[in-house]
Amino acid sequence: MKKLFLCLLATMAIGSRAVSQVELKQVGSRGWHTTLAPFAEFDPDHEAVEIWTPGSGKKVPVIVYAHGGAGFREDDRARVELFRRNGFATISFDAYEMNGLDWNFVTRRVTNRGKQNLIWGVFKGAFDYATKNDQWDNKNIFLYGASNGGRTVLYAGSQLQHKNIRGIIAEAPAATGYTLEDYNIPTIVPFGKLDNWAGKSDTDYVWTRTYPSSPISIANWVESLQEKERPVKFIFYENAGHLLFEGPLEKVTVRRGDKIAFTAFQGADPKALEQYEHDVITFVKNNCINKMVR
Repeated sequence: MKKLFLCLLATMAIGSRAVSQVELKQVGSRGWHTTLAPFAEFDPDHEAVEIWTPGSGKKVPVIVYAHGGAGFREDDRARVELFRRNGFATISFDAYEMNGLDWNFVTRRVTNRGKQNLIWGVFKGAFDYATKNDQWDNKNIFLYGASNGGRTVLYAGSQLQHKNIRGIIAEAPAATGYTLEDYNIPTIVPFGKLDNWAGKSDTDYVWTRTYPSSPISIANWVESLQEKERPVKFIFYENAGHLLFEGPLEKVTVRRGDKIAFTAFQGADPKALEQYEHDVITFVKNNCINKMVR
């Protein structure tokens, strides 16, 4: 397929934003595209980057966060705030802004793999920044992501293999995109029990799905690692759908143009969110060396 430069999407710089250099390549005949390098790299001074450290004066573990397929939205901010109010340092960013792209276009016209390319290009630099910054306890680094960001942090587990990655939290990782491979890092994969996002029915759950480009489901991947005695497990939440922090549990209809693309559950009840916070904070505390944050 012909490579298409983002002539219409790239806009002149606003503040530190630059014209996008990312290329698009059309995939199939339905208007979808994947993304091709060059991708933006992590820049701690970029306006789309947030680096936060508690004011306690203590060196604390750091969470490196990867956003979902719509860019850094309110549900992503809620996940980051969860860790901040529990006393952890955080690094987060909007990879689409850093690549000079319009999130509305990316979320509607770019494939999961294409979205993950954009996120990964920034995420690996954010992780490297965390390893070298001694204002934190960077012997305790955790990777956290949701949806496409969740798939990206699972991929990061196999690609980075850094001795100071103490755990990975991948909420509702996308069913397609980057290859899921073997690694030996403590990992939890939280899902709402009703998560049928982009499915064909109410019981077409994300974690059971396969595609020609992603022939191994998330469930089968978790099972394969558990057979090797890797510390990887699911956590399922009652009364919750896709992206627990999206708001109250509801069934929503997603449209693409004039057509209905799918109907699915999103959000969660308050009790599910309360349990989620308990589970992920406990997971991080239990996997820190020296248990400094107990």
